[in-house]
Amino acid sequence: MVKAKFDAVVTSRLLRWSIGLAMSLCFNINGVSAGGIRTATVTLRLDPYVILQQVAQQMNVTLRPDVPLPKIFLESNTPLRQFQRAIAPQWKFRPHVFANAYAAERNEIYLSDDARYYKKRNRTLDDSLAHEFVHYIQVRYRNDDLSDDSCEMEAIDMQLSFIENNAPAVVASGYGKASAVNSSRLPSLDISLL
Repeated sequence: MVKAKFDAVVTSRLLRWSIGLAMSLCFNINGVSAGGIRTATVTLRLDPYVILQQVAQQMNVTLRPDVPLPKIFLESNTPLRQFQRAIAPQWKFRPHVFANAYAAERNEIYLSDDARYYKKRNRTLDDSLAHEFVHYIQVRYRNDDLSDDSCEMEAIDMQLSFIENNAPAVVASGYGKASAVNSSRLPSLDISLL
């Protein structure tokens, strides 16, 4: 009985969180950057909670419903000023450009969805989100201090592991060769249904 209630609470929170992110991705359809310049954007191929579950499993962490999930903001629909205000206290400087980051104090993840960034680095929005989820788990589940270099090294290791484990499933949107997605194993986020 307790486990069923726990599962229902977790499912409800995760569903609301996934829908919120999906809605934010839908508003991203115009491809306008925070600076007002029209750019091509990438989207997530996997549901954010699937990515979080994979990261948590790799880190041997059990997700709990009492730990708030982070809000996720994409560069194409987030003012640079908001990113700067969120991350400046943590980084001890005010960045002049948008970057992928986890703002620990606010429990917010900021992601660039600029296609040029991912094409240049041969990466995906999914593996960037996996990297930031590592920082979320480090802070919210383990109380790690993100100023410790070992946190970034672990996030990079987990990101590389995520890439290895999902190479056939995660394909950069808008460029590269398409690969088959095994939807029974890793469901993708279909924003066209919302």
